[in-house]
Amino acid sequence: MIDSKIYTENPEQEQWRALLQYSYKANIRRYFSDREITVAGKDGEESEKAFDSIADAIAGAMLQADEYYRASQVASLHVEPLLLYYGTTNLLYAMSMLVSGQRASIQNHGMQIRTDFNPNFISNTRIHFSHSADGGIHIFAKNLGFKKDLCTYNQYEWTLGDFFDSIAEISNDYCHCYGQTSKILLLDVVKTAEGVVEKVNAKGESNNIFTNVEDFSKAYLRPQEGKNEKNESVFLLRHKINGIDISHISYSGQPYLQIAHVINGKLITIPEELNLYISLFALCSLCRYNPNIWYPFVTQDSTGERLLVEKMLYYSRRIIPNAVLNRIEKKQISFVSDKYVPEDRVHLVGEHEVKDIVRKEVFEQMSRQQANNIVQQRRR
Repeated sequence: MIDSKIYTENPEQEQWRALLQYSYKANIRRYFSDREITVAGKDGEESEKAFDSIADAIAGAMLQADEYYRASQVASLHVEPLLLYYGTTNLLYAMSMLVSGQRASIQNHGMQIRTDFNPNFISNTRIHFSHSADGGIHIFAKNLGFKKDLCTYNQYEWTLGDFFDSIAEISNDYCHCYGQTSKILLLDVVKTAEGVVEKVNAKGESNNIFTNVEDFSKAYLRPQEGKNEKNESVFLLRHKINGIDISHISYSGQPYLQIAHVINGKLITIPEELNLYISLFALCSLCRYNPNIWYPFVTQDSTGERLLVEKMLYYSRRIIPNAVLNRIEKKQISFVSDKYVPEDRVHLVGEHEVKDIVRKEVFEQMSRQQANNIVQQRRR
């Protein structure tokens, strides 16, 4: 659910304007004070000295992140992932210090890539997680609210494609490029007389796919098969009374469910901002340390994968700063280009509601008539 909508004709510029307020010490101090966050110093540092140290780190990281992001807008694909990854790393570093009041002790990325893969697609790049105590990805993940330790799932050979297929904004491109289904189930929300129904394209799947959606049984009744307006097979989902909401909302406003990875019989669902960040790391490592792979991909790709990567980079630049701002402000903020209009309070009513309205109106009219009759009688 969106908690706050901010009108702007330039969402990227406006979200960075909101983030860069934390490049000023006065705003950082106010943030800590309002949320009663105690700044932790080292070796008995005086509180003011500890604050100055962490405020300088937050402000510097925010300003560097902004520089990296602005540079990425005009850079070519040869270096764009590099700029976005380091910009995002600075942004997440600043966020971690803001929400915790402590300097994040980060010693490494917390992940590495392996390039002994089938060169047909760079999505086959393998990713290995490590250093769960002081790796950047693990510290940032915790401060974004993701509590699972990615290192405990290393028996599964993660690939870049495993993170591409869980990004809603490129799910159609993923399916088209690789000829595989993604882990994104787009929801078509329909309001009916019996309540809200959500439709999911069946894609030749059985309703067993929903067993790999975390907490599905807490949110929905058993899926039913049906047809849409184009006579295509769909699954119909109806919410349980008092069921929880497990859906997500894409940047375009499209609601969706996310299928989890199944590793050793356990489900793990990685949030979109982490899917984007891990993908940025892999692409950054390829273009920085493996130009023998990256250069041919950028200049000679014939598979269409480059288009998918470019789209993923575009959405990273838009989605990650917004997710960080949401975490800092502890609310869902949406930057919209449509201007304010009065809320439409008109709604359709059912037959029983019509009867209640008529009954109430008749009763009130009769009461007024009786009162008038009494007044007339007294005047006589």
